Amino acid sequence: MTEDLSFGKWLRQRRRMLDLSQQALADQATCARITLSRIEADTLKPSKELALLLLEKVGIPQNERDQWVRFARGLSGLPSQESQPYPRNNLPASLTTFIGREKEQAEIINLTRKYRLITLTGPGGVGKTRLSIKVGEQALGDYANGVWLAELASLNNPALLPLTILALFGIAVQSNTSHSEILSNFLRPKTILLILDNCEHLLEACAQLADTLLKNCPNLKILATSRESLGITGEAVYSVPSLDLPDLDQLLENFREYESVSLFEERAQLAKLDFSLTLENASSVAQICQRLDGIPLAIELAAAHVNMLSTEQIAARLNESFNLLTGGSRTALPRQQTIRTSIDWSWNLLTDSERSVLCCLSVFAGGWILESAEFVCSENGIEKNQVAELLSYLVAKSLVVANQASGRERRYHLLETIRQYADEKLGESRKKETIRTRHLKYFLKVSEEIEPGLIGPHQVDWFARTDDEVHNLRAALGWAIQTDVEAGLYIASRLWLFWIRFNILEGTHLLSEFLQKPESRAYARARAKALYVQGEILYLLQQFDAGHTCAMECLELFRVCGDQQGEADGLLLLGWVSPNVPERVKPNQQALALARSLGDTRRQARALWQLGWYDQHKLRFAYWEEAIALYRQLEDWRVLASILGAMGSFLVLDGNTESAKKYLDESSMLFHQLNTSSGKGFLLEAYFQIAMMQGDYEQARTHMQEDMTTAKATGNRMGYLWSRARLGYLALWEGNLAEARSILADVIGDFQKDKYEIGIAFTLERIANLNVLTSSPERAARLIGFADATREKINDMRWRVEQDYVDRDIAVIVAKIGNTAFEKAYEEGHEMTLDEAVALALGEN
Repeated sequence: MTEDLSFGKWLRQRRRMLDLSQQALADQATCARITLSRIEADTLKPSKELALLLLEKVGIPQNERDQWVRFARGLSGLPSQESQPYPRNNLPASLTTFIGREKEQAEIINLTRKYRLITLTGPGGVGKTRLSIKVGEQALGDYANGVWLAELASLNNPALLPLTILALFGIAVQSNTSHSEILSNFLRPKTILLILDNCEHLLEACAQLADTLLKNCPNLKILATSRESLGITGEAVYSVPSLDLPDLDQLLENFREYESVSLFEERAQLAKLDFSLTLENASSVAQICQRLDGIPLAIELAAAHVNMLSTEQIAARLNESFNLLTGGSRTALPRQQTIRTSIDWSWNLLTDSERSVLCCLSVFAGGWILESAEFVCSENGIEKNQVAELLSYLVAKSLVVANQASGRERRYHLLETIRQYADEKLGESRKKETIRTRHLKYFLKVSEEIEPGLIGPHQVDWFARTDDEVHNLRAALGWAIQTDVEAGLYIASRLWLFWIRFNILEGTHLLSEFLQKPESRAYARARAKALYVQGEILYLLQQFDAGHTCAMECLELFRVCGDQQGEADGLLLLGWVSPNVPERVKPNQQALALARSLGDTRRQARALWQLGWYDQHKLRFAYWEEAIALYRQLEDWRVLASILGAMGSFLVLDGNTESAKKYLDESSMLFHQLNTSSGKGFLLEAYFQIAMMQGDYEQARTHMQEDMTTAKATGNRMGYLWSRARLGYLALWEGNLAEARSILADVIGDFQKDKYEIGIAFTLERIANLNVLTSSPERAARLIGFADATREKINDMRWRVEQDYVDRDIAVIVAKIGNTAFEKAYEEGHEMTLDEAVALALGEN
């Protein structure tokens, strides 16, 4: 019963709904985690000041917080559910006022309550996107898991459609599972409204995905916008009408009640601040709205010209344009012709230079900055220094939209209808291939700047820049696959840190496309670089054999090129992915020697980091201390934060929690400053282990769930499976044996499939502990024997804390069956094959 819900329980539910850990919320509210833990356990009432902070951070509106503070202080019951914060969403804030459409909003919301798929259809410019977002805003309260917008206008590859939607939710991307299946599994228990915007150029892909999701996710609803319907069973099609139009004889005092007129006046005031409706211009404004059939984009384009033309002149010129198109007929045109004619009219008012720039801008995907426009558009007699002025003219005429994010360089974009029109004109000019090649050339140069930027002292800014340009980079890669494989190899490989942080599977998909091209073999250095990055990604996907193949060819090609830095990279990759773990030491040592001879600090640091993994425990810390010093010198804060977290994590496992603290504190501070969770796994593992030792299982679970969420979002299979294995371990400690058995069985199967020996050994040790708890001591002894044999083989022995846990299990086993029986079972396990050990763990023999 909600009326019995305490503030502590409510806060815990709200925190989890917002995907906040206890530590994250505590940090935001500037209180200790233990304080928040006590509040959620209902053993502490927050002060008024702390309650206000907590309520702010979980989304309670300011004007409602007083009643919630009373609830938090135990002075009243749970406030009305109407005061609950809105669910999460990614709907963009509007830059201009939304005019009218109350009737349409109500009708569409009513349809969403009756049907599960609604498609808003209509010509470009009729306002489908704005209307869908407005409906999403109005319907937020109906969807417990939010309203999510997938903007598809800049997406040209249908194969990337599921990945685009996966990115909205941060869902696991595993190489052996279809993306649609992953998305279905995630959405199945959720109550969500998904908006698919601009489906017309991906119609078949959108229809197939929508059909799959709706069949598998009973609480999902989809609102699509498209110039034509998706054409699948159960679809309700809503044709978006134009704005209502004025009666030409209407008196001025009622004139503004018409949506088309109201829109014209507001947009005209953006172009000319003192514009207003008067008795003198009312008739011409009515003619404009009538002639443009009330289509919002057409009206906005016309209104943008009031700073140059009177409304009477605009109306007259529009009539001329339409008469020209129809041979003088006054018959109303179909709306698709109307919007095209309105854009034609704006096009005809442009100078030749403005037209040329507008055409060139159509090659950009997801927007652009001034520098990129200057490079791409400075051709055909237009100088680089002219582009800024011409761009400002196009903004003033509402053909280009300018956005200014706080503290960021101004970006520009085209509305999709305008972009398609300009793209058509570019095609007619027969310069499209030339301009797309200039676009590719520019983003090839940008990728060259991005690569060092992502590992330098300003990497936060460079990750943001890369995120801004990801659609353009995809577009450049799309053109490169057709025309310039060498450029594509370079761009895809230079983005490797971006792929690893945001979407591993997209990176490996693009790299594979280029590497599989026969002509890629003609570009030895570019191919070698792409193979290096592909190998790094395959390691994280636990595809070790394929990664080793990449490493061998990569190393050979760099040596053929005489590229010694590349040779060091090839050796480092080989030292990461060699199937036989003991054989990984030698290439890392060779890489270190080569990097030192070259005076290459970065590659020295990387070699030391890797060597620390494959040497004795105490030497590991010595290697890593040296690597830490070098990464400080390089100011590569992301890698430094990760290594500091690793140092702290292994010191904890070595029983030196106090020594670990300084490393963990600095790692945590750096990740906070970087505002990223990428590479944070070691830090979270350390916090997990500390929480386990302290018996704080709730906090331990929070840390591992955060780690697993990040791994899922980026497609890091290795990180995902390790965090799952630790959650299985946690379930053992909590006494949830059925949950532990289920998790560990899944994980051991995946590790076996990948032939990942240390993962198998670790998980089998946890399953051995499960067998101790369920009175199967002989089986536990055999599993420990196999785990010991595996660790000896790969030279990865347990740390002190891990060994203590295993010793404890051995003591229980010996107490139950005696030392002789234990040794016999242990030796049997020592001699088992991997498949035999996994079968034993799963109870198959």
